[in-house]
Amino acid sequence: MLKVGLFGLGTVGQGLLEISRNSKLPFEIVAIVDRSYKKKSKITGNIAASDNPSLILDDNDIDLVVELMGGIDLPLFIIREALDKKKNVITANKFLLAEHGFALFTKAQDNGVKIGFEAAVAGAIPVIRNLENIFWYEDISLLEGILNGTTNYILTKMRTEKKEYEYALKDAQKLGFAEADPTLDVSGMDAAHKLALLASHITKSWIEYKSIYVRGIENIRLNDILWTEKAGYRIRLISRCQRIDGKVYLSVEPSIILPGHYLWDVENENNAIVFQGMYSGIHMFVGKGAGSLPTAYSVLSDIMHITQGNHNPYLMHNFVWRYNHPGSVEDKESAFYMRLLVMDEPGVLADIAKVLSEHSISIASVHQDAPIQISDHPVDLILITHKCLRKSLQTSITALEKLNSVKSVPVFLPIDEN
Repeated sequence: MLKVGLFGLGTVGQGLLEISRNSKLPFEIVAIVDRSYKKKSKITGNIAASDNPSLILDDNDIDLVVELMGGIDLPLFIIREALDKKKNVITANKFLLAEHGFALFTKAQDNGVKIGFEAAVAGAIPVIRNLENIFWYEDISLLEGILNGTTNYILTKMRTEKKEYEYALKDAQKLGFAEADPTLDVSGMDAAHKLALLASHITKSWIEYKSIYVRGIENIRLNDILWTEKAGYRIRLISRCQRIDGKVYLSVEPSIILPGHYLWDVENENNAIVFQGMYSGIHMFVGKGAGSLPTAYSVLSDIMHITQGNHNPYLMHNFVWRYNHPGSVEDKESAFYMRLLVMDEPGVLADIAKVLSEHSISIASVHQDAPIQISDHPVDLILITHKCLRKSLQTSITALEKLNSVKSVPVFLPIDEN
């Protein structure tokens, strides 16, 4: 029977322990390391427990290390030590893998062991295993997904309950979908960590998360939600990996989707991943992106994968990781939604149109909700552009900010027609 050492007895660790005790499985958790292990004695029961990593790392009978601690420094030490001792490792730590994965995956290969990280990307959705096995030889040209349940929940509540961003965020925090400090989620960085791991496995080359174009949802306002809904659109924080002519383009940003888009009905805290294969067509995975038992089940699936001796494709074919340098999304074309806060006075639209024209941007439609009589207060002006280069749009926004009639930084969202 496989012997497992567990680091971290938080929400996911406790979920894994619960599943293992309620099921007949071919492995046993024989040791637990947690800094609060004394307070959790009722949970650990008769399992050996300590706050000293050596309890697990120095035990030659332990075959597999599960790291569910969170953070960077200590987990990095633990995983390195485990790999050097030729122990397989499972982790849910996407930040750690995105930051240090190149070295860790290389070390695992050198030592003939595996790092399982199904739980690090999209919770209970079994996408990593499928990419590593079923779709190993597939040529995937496009992957799009909702990889962060917190932001999806916020955007859903803003639309369905007509709440401003700040109030929807507070609701997410009360329900435990958002941390007290939600920066990693709402800034898009959490999704970027996950996208870097997905893109690395799709391209079979290492992609640094710092090379991904990232924008969060902090500047999305209820007016954006209301107008896009009125127009028959929806806003999602979309993570995208696209391969065009040998180049990889990666982005995480709020985007507008149209009815019929695969991510249209993915609501609340759910995650989803869609990808296009050259031979096998379109595939979609939807499920819980977080939570104790859903995430713990992904950890369990990795344990079972190793228990059953299933192959690791990265130990085959003399595979060697190499760095990939993505193309710039500024060189791609898209139609865009723009919201500008402007003074309600004659000539404003003409000035804006002139700036856009100077940057080769054509306006497809204009919308403004304003009083019949001219007001002294700024009003929202909504523009939809025809397709244009992103670099042209961003340069035009810099120019628009200099107009006296524009009173805030314009909000812009690409329109995803995939």
